[in-house]
Amino acid sequence: MNDTPSGEAPPEDPASGWLWLARIAVFSGVFLIAFVAFIQVSALLGVSQPETAEVGQLLNAWNVLAMVAAALLTSWVAQVRLSRLRFVDLGLPGGVPALRQLTTGGLVGVGVLGAVVLTLVAFGWLTWEADGTQGSAVLAAMRLVGVLLGAAFVEELLFRGYPFQVLERRFGTIAALLVTSVAFSVAHLLNPAAALLPLINIGLAGLLLGVAYVKTRSLWFATGVHTGWNWIMAVSELSVSGLDFGMPGFEPVLNGPHLATGGAFGPEGSLLVTLASVATIVWMWRWGTKDESLSRRTG
Repeated sequence: MNDTPSGEAPPEDPASGWLWLARIAVFSGVFLIAFVAFIQVSALLGVSQPETAEVGQLLNAWNVLAMVAAALLTSWVAQVRLSRLRFVDLGLPGGVPALRQLTTGGLVGVGVLGAVVLTLVAFGWLTWEADGTQGSAVLAAMRLVGVLLGAAFVEELLFRGYPFQVLERRFGTIAALLVTSVAFSVAHLLNPAAALLPLINIGLAGLLLGVAYVKTRSLWFATGVHTGWNWIMAVSELSVSGLDFGMPGFEPVLNGPHLATGGAFGPEGSLLVTLASVATIVWMWRWGTKDESLSRRTG
């Protein structure tokens, strides 16, 4: 996976006192500056795409590319220049290991949310009907892989990347998991249809992704889980954290109770995702602790 043994913490970074807070503040500031700069450059080059109703203001292809570039640049500056550590120790190996970790994580994410969608269908709470829109569902699904992969990668770099590792080295793994999970939930506070249960579920999803990283020390694996989780909802034409991605040709019909379907926020607003998240967190934590098989399969 990388030069850091699977399941072990990254190399020590002798941050003491309040240095951890300064480093996270610098990381956040550099990311915001870099993101705005990349957006401005794309606008000057005339490549920025207009806002679309389906993917929202920030999730068109060029804006996602700008976020990826800004997050990578910021992570490199913070990890290599600020903390004097290797970039690979963020959990980002190259080549075949990266592809294997990303794919394995993707299958886990698809499996967890796929089980939720299938449960909705089995109980008759979710059906689909034609809506007359034109376009290829296959091409749309392939496009969504790229957009959602980029967006998930950015969020993993921001929440389970350098800031997580700074917190972990200073306060320990459990504290890092809790703080970043709460921050992940707060970051979705302004999403459409956000409410108490959806935000609790987003926090649980953040905890799940944090555990995925801790048990494998692979940001690629966590990114794969994140991408597969979002993708299965998007291709089912269900809202992803309140955002509509507009698959062509059909639309969902929700017939079940709000606590089961999640309503306008999507499945992440439902008790089914609460249960699925908790079960997956326990499974991932115990599996990795017992025999490190999760680390071996992704390493």
